[in-house]
Amino acid sequence: LPRVSRNQARVGKLVRFNELKKGDMVFFDTSKKRVGRENHVGIYLENGKFIHASSGKHRVVITSFSKKRFYK
Repeated sequence: LPRVSRNQARVGKLVRFNELKKGDMVFFDTSKKRVGRENHVGIYLENGKFIHASSGKHRVVITSFSKKRFYK
């Protein structure tokens, strides 16, 4: 896998949101302007939740998709 999320998003196969399975990588655009670039990545757990390293909280957290902007 490449080191950065933008390059990681270009490896593998696109999976639709409703087809996510445990372990799938999920990508986000967390920029203020929402420019459509993947700049954050998490790993899907189940029940609409994913695990990721939060820069704001300075730790690894489990988050619901309702709190983040899912990119692909």
